[in-house]
Amino acid sequence: MSPTTGDVVGDDESIPFLSESQGVVSFSIETVVQGDILVRCRHLTKNQQRISMFRAALHTGYVPPKVLRLKKAELDGACNDDKRYPDDFFIDLIFEPCDAATAS
Repeated sequence: MSPTTGDVVGDDESIPFLSESQGVVSFSIETVVQGDILVRCRHLTKNQQRISMFRAALHTGYVPPKVLRLKKAELDGACNDDKRYPDDFFIDLIFEPCDAATAS
């Protein structure tokens, strides 16, 4: 994962620290996915404690071409959390096709 903004926190691995004031955040995962997948976002505190923010499970066979937008109501952990997430909160998952050699 490599975010587009943020300070780095951590030791060997670069772990970004992002704030709400930064607005849009982008992570370039660049991983081949196929079948059932779980997308999970966690907050890592400065004490290295992981706090679940939201998650969504999906099957790549049902993903529309290019972009899948998941709104707050479709994200476990965010759907009932009005304190941390505004009603218009969403994430966009961007998918690109790959050839059979790359997928295997």
